[in-house]
Amino acid sequence: MRTVKELRLAGLFSYLAALVLGLLASLLVHALTGGGGKFGWEGFNFLGLLEGVFFLLVFTFTLYLAQGAVRVPCGTLLTAGLAAPRPVRAVARPVPLLEGLEAYEGRGVAVLLQEGRPVGVLGLSDQILPWEEVPVVGPEVAVTELGPLFWHHPAVFVAEGDRILGVVFRDPLLTRGGMA
Repeated sequence: MRTVKELRLAGLFSYLAALVLGLLASLLVHALTGGGGKFGWEGFNFLGLLEGVFFLLVFTFTLYLAQGAVRVPCGTLLTAGLAAPRPVRAVARPVPLLEGLEAYEGRGVAVLLQEGRPVGVLGLSDQILPWEEVPVVGPEVAVTELGPLFWHHPAVFVAEGDRILGVVFRDPLLTRGGMA
């Protein structure tokens, strides 16, 4: 699971790599055509337009390859890491923490604690699920990284050590478009 910081860095490096390759392709076309291309402040001609088209083609194709290679969301890639998905701590809902089974009312999801440590989860199935079997992520993991976990589990818990920060449910997150 990658954090928001890691996704930002991957987006920045991918964008910079695409920019450098695009500029190198444009420079190559400029050198092959004798350096007569003008596409900017000083003027405009066909060779300059050709250089610009090569830059755009190489830049766009490299961004396309980079997105598939590093699996970065499109917005993060196109803004060079400035726009990134939210961390899961921002979308996690509070979850009740119970010290004993007697306190559970049978509604919703709750975490069963024993001596202050999580031991199980109530409300996700007909039985108590052991804490080791439920998906748990750190608070800085990006929301977009939860997709593979949601293929097999209806909820992902957010915890930092033994401190439970909340839970993220699959259905509300997908219907609000948080996974895009």
